[in-house]
Amino acid sequence: TLGGDVSLDQIDSTAATDDAVSPACFMDYPSDFYFSGENVTEDNGCGGNYIQCPQWGRCHGGLLRDCNDGGGEWQGLVRFVPNEEGTSCVPSDGALVIMEVVQDALVNMTVSQSCRSSNMITDPASVLLKEQEPYPLFSLDVVSWRVNEASEVDITMSSNLLLWLQPVFDAALVTFGQLSETDGPPDAIGLSSEVPEHKLPVPFSCQMKFMCMELFGWLLKFLYRVVVLLTQKSWQYMSTHPKSSPIVLMILVAAVSIRRKTKHRAKVREIFDIVKEEAYDRLAHCDGSGGYAALHLRDDVGHAMYSSNVRERLFMYNYVWPRVIVEVRADNRVRKFRKAADGKQLEHWDLNTNSKRGWQLRKTPNKTPGKHVEVTSSAKRDP
Repeated sequence: TLGGDVSLDQIDSTAATDDAVSPACFMDYPSDFYFSGENVTEDNGCGGNYIQCPQWGRCHGGLLRDCNDGGGEWQGLVRFVPNEEGTSCVPSDGALVIMEVVQDALVNMTVSQSCRSSNMITDPASVLLKEQEPYPLFSLDVVSWRVNEASEVDITMSSNLLLWLQPVFDAALVTFGQLSETDGPPDAIGLSSEVPEHKLPVPFSCQMKFMCMELFGWLLKFLYRVVVLLTQKSWQYMSTHPKSSPIVLMILVAAVSIRRKTKHRAKVREIFDIVKEEAYDRLAHCDGSGGYAALHLRDDVGHAMYSSNVRERLFMYNYVWPRVIVEVRADNRVRKFRKAADGKQLEHWDLNTNSKRGWQLRKTPNKTPGKHVEVTSSAKRDP
């Protein structure tokens, strides 16, 4: 909502009006101003000591008579009125109410833009974030629409009303500007750069997102510095040791290669027994003497073990299954022959009857071919 939990009144700043002056006699301003009902022709105790009439005020006879600043009224609303001491012009109560509502709306809109929430302004023609500026500018029409949508101000907000109230806003809190670079009156409004960022009511989720982004950026910078440092040290070593550098490089490459091959072989050994057990299990449960096409057996085993992990399945096909083929071809209990299957001549395997019966007896009674839990290897595959 645009009501906001925190208003800019809670942010330390000074008022946007002249500092109150000590009681004194003011010069007549404007020179042709005459306060009705009084005709002052003599110095009433001022002793000739006059000071300038306060900003936005009209003075006569040494006194601040009113704050008719020349802007007139807006549906009965005036911008400034004399303060209680009669020493300066301050924003009227009605103007202060509107000013607070607009400032709350700007706070919420700025937070929404920073956090990229669902109600952020996405139209590039209605929002602008200039370089070196912490907060964006919003078009007067968009701000007016947001204020009218969320507040209960008696006066309907509009861009012209915002421009009329411009002198009332505190320049330390709110700034006016332009969305385009063309010369002309202001068409945008936003928070001033003097507003501290930590004073804005940023949601906790948004704060966490900012923290994660900062942490990610810090990690990138750290990795970059590490890479740069290693590159510099390597180049420095190669420059100072041109003869031994190639030998050291070859040793490092060989160590990396040996480590990769060791991990690869460990993974193949880990999976081999599982794949072999699965293949013989399916051969033992193959009815008749027609045999099992070796290529189909490989695919059935691969999909049973790795139903959703294509990468591991291909690893089994390429590196583990060739060892299973060697094992089966060396096993005399398995009859090997070729016959047509789906229009292709494929190698078939058929486990002899006694071996089938023995294999089935040594397996658990509840064993059912084709029902398997996907295998997860503890050894990582080489890239």
